Amino acid sequence: MDMSVHKRSIPGRLTLLLVVGLSAISCMVFASTSVAAVPPTGLNCVASDGKINGRGATFQERAQVTIFAPAYRDDFCGSTAKEPEDAAGNTMIAYNYAEAKTASATGSGAGLKAASCRTDAYAGTDIPYTVAQLKELNEKAGTLVNTEGKGNCTAITTFTPPFQPNSPKSWPDEEALHEDSTSPVMSFPVAGSGVAPMTNLTSVTCGGKAPPTSLNFTGRELSRIFGGNALKWDDAELVGSNPGVAPAGLEGCTGVITRVVRQDTSGTTNIFKQYLIKVDNERTGATCAAGEKWSGKYFEKNTEWPGKQKPTEEGTCSAITTAEKSGNGEEIAKLKATEGGIGYADLNEAEGSALLLPNIQNATSTSFQPPAIGKAANCDLKKLEAPPGITASEAVGLNEKNNWANNNDIVNKTGNHENATNIGEKFPICGITFMLVYKGLGTTALSNPISRLSADQRRTLYSYSTFILSSAAQELLGSSFYSPLPNGWLAKLRVGFQENF
Repeated sequence: MDMSVHKRSIPGRLTLLLVVGLSAISCMVFASTSVAAVPPTGLNCVASDGKINGRGATFQERAQVTIFAPAYRDDFCGSTAKEPEDAAGNTMIAYNYAEAKTASATGSGAGLKAASCRTDAYAGTDIPYTVAQLKELNEKAGTLVNTEGKGNCTAITTFTPPFQPNSPKSWPDEEALHEDSTSPVMSFPVAGSGVAPMTNLTSVTCGGKAPPTSLNFTGRELSRIFGGNALKWDDAELVGSNPGVAPAGLEGCTGVITRVVRQDTSGTTNIFKQYLIKVDNERTGATCAAGEKWSGKYFEKNTEWPGKQKPTEEGTCSAITTAEKSGNGEEIAKLKATEGGIGYADLNEAEGSALLLPNIQNATSTSFQPPAIGKAANCDLKKLEAPPGITASEAVGLNEKNNWANNNDIVNKTGNHENATNIGEKFPICGITFMLVYKGLGTTALSNPISRLSADQRRTLYSYSTFILSSAAQELLGSSFYSPLPNGWLAKLRVGFQENF
């Protein structure tokens, strides 16, 4: 394969990896009346019909948009801008594009629906799915949406993605989904990072004095705050971890606490609640929603919180509010407009927000740790277990009984594969984020899970995913408030993806 069009040299091991992978896929035949019979030769960067879109988890948005897509462009594609410039800019990838954001159709929950309805080439999720959702994703297109009782794919998709898959008429078109064969979905992690609590304390909150410039919270204290039980900032337990008159501590900060939470079914929320389950699941002594555990309805229904659904019926609770639309940006904007508020966001967006990010007590109770050290997420992903199963196919989620399904599904729990909260001696609220790609997009006539993808789009998806699962791509994450995946995971994940694509 001619590699002479590279913009710059590539590390030898990555060049070999992609030459082998891309050469293999160039020989595949795609069975569909809507795509070419044989993919064209050459690199997978045909801007005319090879650009792809994905959507879902905001946790990986900056990794996709500012790290992976530009690096893939620079090392393999060169500038692919069209005139006028399209949704992918001068890269081949549009992730969480403007149309999806306008429709409040981002976040992990939206990503799962997008995968089921085949609206995009791939989806992003941090959850990554429950056992029940995995079964629905593996059935015919749209099953997950129908199971949730929210109608069909047409009813929940009110916009047109910038690139295929969209129907020849207009997306969404239920008839187009009939061409999509049933196929299991692959799930594989692409990056890790922290979920950072954020506070908006002002001089008004603190009785006219300057607010604290740093804060420390234990896990129980965060549980009491987000569980609605700590009503004011000078709560005795909070002051205990932050002694002294502001700005040295929280004494004198008599302002009320207002919780600001995500509007959408969010993987960021999921990671945060996994942490709360680990550190204070029983919520002992709670007066707001007394007797309710974090692992109960608040985890099963991602957008529910103590005191949020029935504010006058669940006891004495602090105020709680949400942003109007999905995403971290909306969450941060709402928090900035909420004096005395506390919220949470993906670390890469929380940093630079001008909000105070507290230090959180680590799992060993030996120190209070910041969410970032320099520009790297302060996470210890090496403490996680290996990917699920034994084989490469199992590593990308293709074992129905042992996969990346959520650890907090008590009945089907198979190991600590994806729950990165409260482990090790570093910042305890960390998680990993996943791509969902259907199996069989590159096979010969056996399946066609997304019939409207062109041959060039399929080859883009293959090589882009392969690039993400390389050490060269992962090494870029540490400079943008992410953590790379454990290096020992990459080869198995790469093989599992390539063998099943």
